[in-house]
Amino acid sequence: MKGKLKFLTLAIFINFILSLKGIIPPGYTNEGYLYIKDSGFVNLPINARAKGMGEAFVAVAEGYGGGYFNPAGLVQIKQRELGMMYSDLYGLGLLTHSFLCFTEPSPHKGAGELSWNHLSANLEPERWSYDLFCYSYGQFLSKAETPSEEAFNAWGVNLKYLKQTTDLEDATGYSLDVGFLKREKKFSWGVSLQNVLSQIDWQTGKKESIPLNIKMGTAYKPVPRFLLALDTNLSLENLPEDISLGGEWCFSNRIALRLGIVKIFQEESDLSLSGGLGFYLPVQAKTKITRGIGFDYAFS
Repeated sequence: MKGKLKFLTLAIFINFILSLKGIIPPGYTNEGYLYIKDSGFVNLPINARAKGMGEAFVAVAEGYGGGYFNPAGLVQIKQRELGMMYSDLYGLGLLTHSFLCFTEPSPHKGAGELSWNHLSANLEPERWSYDLFCYSYGQFLSKAETPSEEAFNAWGVNLKYLKQTTDLEDATGYSLDVGFLKREKKFSWGVSLQNVLSQIDWQTGKKESIPLNIKMGTAYKPVPRFLLALDTNLSLENLPEDISLGGEWCFSNRIALRLGIVKIFQEESDLSLSGGLGFYLPVQAKTKITRGIGFDYAFS
């Protein structure tokens, strides 16, 4: 209702990934550093809920994770969110992944999100880091007249600025993602075109682009507390690259169990499993502002 104070939600996401296998592919330069386009950095998941579901999240795209998997999903955010994530990828403090974002919804229009994604390596004598600054925006194309129907069509975009820092040479660049999401009462489907436009400029004068990646997925929610999702990643070189199947079961409004499986189709075909837990702790407040803290844990 108009005139009411906006809701504020503090969501703290802590994602401890126990294995890096299949996330950071080979692509080192002659100096021992990873190029941005080969490192897999732009494909690292920044949402523990999605990671627990095997990253089958394109047609779900709820919460701040929509900014990566499908920016169109940002329209589902009804209140302000602050999201944070930290991952020690090897468990040794040598390769760490951090994420910070703030999302601001606009009533009846959509939502915007500012985020910072950081990957840092402290591998003596090599040290390097990647940074990705992103503005994400999602907007309704159409929406059901009654809130109870929860049906809509939406589109979204990610505008990304990338930076790589090494001891020998640095690079900067940009990338553009475009997403679409259609949601019905029980079914939803989405597509995200990642790196539609991209360019990386090195200090040496070399220019390169990040390969186009197409994410497609569908989700089914037969009952309010159970969710199934199926995703695939496609590229010009591999059709498909992988297929993901994930599920989420909410025991209550405060506890959720997640499972996922990923089949990778490459030279070395691989199968990986993932799982996770979610907890939501409401915070009592004397004002009209509703607060809560969400904790998500994932492993693979």
